[in-house]
Amino acid sequence: MVLGDQVVFARLDVAEALGIWRHATGRIVDVFPAAGGAQAVDVHFEGHGLLVGYIATLFQRVG
Repeated sequence: MVLGDQVVFARLDVAEALGIWRHATGRIVDVFPAAGGAQAVDVHFEGHGLLVGYIATLFQRVG
């Protein structure tokens, strides 16, 4: 994933726990390394604010 990619949650249980509509799309606004060589991302969801520091595998790229 790179800056500007449009994403949706791959894990709908996480989206629902955060109170985000299951098909809401967001945009990657930052990508940075996380523990164990994984990537973490900050994602902005319109109407839901900024989610900071989520492991990139929780999302799937749209399109």
